[in-house]
Amino acid sequence: MDEQKQFHPNKIVHFTVDSSAGKGGNYRATVLGQLMFGFLYSFGYFDLKIVGLIIGYILPLIWVISSYRLLKFRAIKTEKLPFPGFIKKDPGNLFVIIADIVFLSLIWSMILSGLYDATWLRFIFTIIFPVLTLSMMRSLVIIPENNDTNA
Repeated sequence: MDEQKQFHPNKIVHFTVDSSAGKGGNYRATVLGQLMFGFLYSFGYFDLKIVGLIIGYILPLIWVISSYRLLKFRAIKTEKLPFPGFIKKDPGNLFVIIADIVFLSLIWSMILSGLYDATWLRFIFTIIFPVLTLSMMRSLVIIPENNDTNA
């Protein structure tokens, strides 16, 4: 447990990573839930804007922030991560987080306002983007542990 605290100095990041992708069962449940609710929302089975806001904007935003912060924390311990150097430390890490926040905000303001509400766009931002973000977070949890034991 002390080793995990060393990797996650921020308790919110630690909690988010553990509950979303830190354990295999949590990761599978989160991905399955995102796939199911994302599919239902994308194809109009329930068209509540609050659901779109939660599963397409708020949760992916939390996962993006946690993923990039976890990347920064992992980069402190190991340099073998397959990401550009500027993302592994501030201010580049913070810049990427802010860019993702702005991008997601623009997309979801268009979707939720009705300005551009295509099914394919909802599909990408409720299923594809969140699952890729969760997978990146999961790989950041697993890969450095394997590299550290082989070194």
